[in-house]
Amino acid sequence: MNLEYKDILIKRYEDFESEENPERKKLLRSEVFNILKELEGPDTNDFHIWGLTYYMSDGDKEYHTNLALEKFLEAYELDSTNFLACLYVAHCFHDKGELDSALKYYERVNKEELKEFQIWRYVKLIEQIGFCNYKLGDKELGRKQFQEVLEWYRKLPMEDRSVPTEMIQCLPESDEIVIEMKEIEDYLN
Repeated sequence: MNLEYKDILIKRYEDFESEENPERKKLLRSEVFNILKELEGPDTNDFHIWGLTYYMSDGDKEYHTNLALEKFLEAYELDSTNFLACLYVAHCFHDKGELDSALKYYERVNKEELKEFQIWRYVKLIEQIGFCNYKLGDKELGRKQFQEVLEWYRKLPMEDRSVPTEMIQCLPESDEIVIEMKEIEDYLN
């Protein structure tokens, strides 16, 4: 496939991702899918974009998550070094409440590459691993990972942080980690 075609695919996906109008977004999703369906031998990145398009779709979240998971798994099976495909496989399992499977894939993510790619995603990964461990019964390990997230929040600038939703869901408001996190992140109050 020529490079021009790949450029069109990426442009259409970026338009889809940033679109807020539901009808326009649905149209752009169809355009992305039509391009992907025409590919002969899609590669790992193509399957990843396909999965993201489902994952970011409005409407039936469970349906789209299942389709996204299929595509992310195909991307990961084609190239197990595709750390973003691995991360999104974990996200899909997490969203489906299958925390054992989510944890398995979260732990497979190449953390060094993810850290270099986007530090906030790396810190979020630590939080999500902590969430899975905590919810699966290893509260001590989960808390340790939440403490590590807190350490990162102490030194990262605001633009390199994401909302620590999983941590806040797990720990009681009276927990010292939550109390300190609320001092760092005033929007949590």
